[in-house]
Amino acid sequence: MYLRLDKFLSLAGWGSRKEVRHLIKKGKVKVNSNIIKDPEFKINLKTDLVEVENQKLDFKINFYYKFYKPKGYITSTKDPKHPTVMELISSNLPGYKELFPVGRLDKDAEGLLLLTNDGILAYRILHPKWKVPKIYEVELNRALKDEDKIALEHGVELIDGITLPSKIEYLNREKNKVKLEVYEGRYHLVKRMFKKFGYQILNLKRVAIGCITLDDLKEGEIRALNEQEEKNIKKCLRVEENLK
Repeated sequence: MYLRLDKFLSLAGWGSRKEVRHLIKKGKVKVNSNIIKDPEFKINLKTDLVEVENQKLDFKINFYYKFYKPKGYITSTKDPKHPTVMELISSNLPGYKELFPVGRLDKDAEGLLLLTNDGILAYRILHPKWKVPKIYEVELNRALKDEDKIALEHGVELIDGITLPSKIEYLNREKNKVKLEVYEGRYHLVKRMFKKFGYQILNLKRVAIGCITLDDLKEGEIRALNEQEEKNIKKCLRVEENLK
């Protein structure tokens, strides 16, 4: 994979695009021991050696992004009949061709979606063994009864087996808006859980996956995980070797 030198240095934490261009033009950057003064010079992420002021840089071959998925899009890289989330993302995004969504978010749902090219991290986020919480804000067609809330939290018998215990918190006095925390990612899981008790979901929004939160992202916006977010997810999933 090839990437512009200024973009690579900016992603590597050497400053804004403007700041790293200044470094490059001053002759502070070498590629394979050769001084490069062209910010648009393309480097091979897998083979080229980059140095800034004689400090060698490790290449980041894995990419981690959080994305605010709007309603109306399929969580897939390709679909012959429906628009996909990848159509909302610029093809110039570093790692674009290798990215895939981690898990699914229904077409009529919105909120946090993680995209990466790291298969091990994705597997651990999705597998119930790792107990990574997925948090949703759910709007129901009527008030959630206290006894139904307790039953949902203890586990619901679905056609593909009983659900893991979950956590539910009321978000308003009317009790028709709740925060749900689940630890698995089955197909249409949240809808099926509430449907079991006769509730219809009017709006479904995922606000967190483990330690990664939606924060102030706007619909359709994508952002690379910052250094602290990467450290946090590395710690809770114990995949240090995949997050370098």
